[in-house]
Amino acid sequence: MNVRLVLIGLFMGLVGLCAYSCLAPRSAADRLLAEGASLHALAAQASPLEPGTFPASWIHGADCNNDPLIQVHAYNDNLFILRQSKCDTFEAPFLFLLFGDQKALLMDTGSKASSPVYETVNRVVRDWLQTNNMSSIELIVAHTHSHGDHVKGDSQFEGKPFVSTIVGLDLPSVTQFWGFTNFPVDQPTIDLGHRVIDVLGTPGHHPTSVTLYDRRTHLLLTGDLVYPGHLFVFAPEDWPVFQESLRRLVEFSAANPVEWVVGCHIEMGAAPYSPFAYGTAYHPNEHSLELKPDILRDVYRAARAMGDQPQCQILAECVIHPMYLCGPFWNG
Repeated sequence: MNVRLVLIGLFMGLVGLCAYSCLAPRSAADRLLAEGASLHALAAQASPLEPGTFPASWIHGADCNNDPLIQVHAYNDNLFILRQSKCDTFEAPFLFLLFGDQKALLMDTGSKASSPVYETVNRVVRDWLQTNNMSSIELIVAHTHSHGDHVKGDSQFEGKPFVSTIVGLDLPSVTQFWGFTNFPVDQPTIDLGHRVIDVLGTPGHHPTSVTLYDRRTHLLLTGDLVYPGHLFVFAPEDWPVFQESLRRLVEFSAANPVEWVVGCHIEMGAAPYSPFAYGTAYHPNEHSLELKPDILRDVYRAARAMGDQPQCQILAECVIHPMYLCGPFWNG
């Protein structure tokens, strides 16, 4: 009788352990979801060394007679955000120019070869040099990923003053430049001179996609993986890769204070659940570019809940958009 009770007890213990293991979150990101943790609250515990501001609005196709082809906004003295006009290209991507003491880094060159990207960047660089009593700086041209709407201006920078490097568009060139040894798992860094930037491999939207974390501003530059718009996943095999990149971003943001998540497009209205259809050239009452870091948790939660059966789904501040299921122009 005692032996039987012992065996029953062992069996029940194993059942309980199995049940716990099956129900337990599978990763640190899943534990955060289960606990309802706020990445924004975590980030608020540490202020950035170089805070900045965003404009009240961006050029958004409202005045094509007077809008500049490229809007330049100084987030602070050492980080500039550029937006191509929607009157010139409906993609209207954002470009990012970061300055360290020794190097400057331009992320993306835009979606139109004829747009004055180099001219604009060169003007910002020269103004920055004058302000900082410097005569020269090494300018690196890199990309959030290699889709055409982010690389069309590359040729403008070839052989130009200050430009030391234009990173290639294929995956070996990307991983070699950033210093990945196990893409996308490892996290190399680049130092621009008292400005260290963490580099995360975040494929899923494109095989070469990277996300940058600027330690001085606490901005997380997520390219086209997460932004207020259509988060395109192009093929079934990309879906688990997309989910995994989201998971790693959630875990990174739980360990590093993220002030804002900043992507490369805006395709949402200011009101929740109000996307503009892809290709729309005029965005009245447009959403802000910057997103609170909890967007990473929310998108990951939604994508994880879909499992291996993705859906086209409108969220409050973005759209999970597997294009192979509903086409590029699906908008709900």
